[in-house]
Amino acid sequence: MKKINIKDLELNIDITQILNLYASKAPIIIDVDGKIYNNENDVKKKAVIYKNINFKQMSSMLDAKTIASTLFTDYKPSIVGTICKIKPVSNWQNIIDMNKENMLYFDHQSDGVEMFEDKTLEDYGWNASALEINYREISEFIEESCEGVLLCYDNEIQFSGFVIVENVEDTKEKVKEYIINKAKQNISEGILDLEDDDVIEALDFFGIKA
Repeated sequence: MKKINIKDLELNIDITQILNLYASKAPIIIDVDGKIYNNENDVKKKAVIYKNINFKQMSSMLDAKTIASTLFTDYKPSIVGTICKIKPVSNWQNIIDMNKENMLYFDHQSDGVEMFEDKTLEDYGWNASALEINYREISEFIEESCEGVLLCYDNEIQFSGFVIVENVEDTKEKVKEYIINKAKQNISEGILDLEDDDVIEALDFFGIKA
């Protein structure tokens, strides 16, 4: 999985392409790699750092530089020629909101990972907790073993971030296999109380015979 610290991210945006979309009143969406889109369906598996769907038209008297500066006002734009350099970190909280529909989970600076947005994975996480496998362990496995992007803010004191996976079905399969193997290890090490109702139910959920 690709990890990107938004604190260090700067993107060079082609103003010409932006202004063409703006003139045609088309949506403007930019992903974490600086690629520009005009359809939300094209970025469901990508981390987005800019989204302008229903922007207000500005005066036709304004020049290209002023329009670009206004569109990217929350990103500390710096314009040279046809290139606009932006710093997404200045709009981090809004970027989190932009990606809420597509993220698999959010890693909060104080609460960590509390749930998975996919129902099947959330069921896995919920049942795994009874087997002494927590959300942190599962999320770390996903970040190490699955394709996608972890976009985060990390200044070594504070951390927050979210994950978008490329293939959620593949992720489900890998996570289930990981949990089963980890649970069997926990059984062999005597960590689990095999008489506990929650443990029995969780083992049954994953089809594990103790």
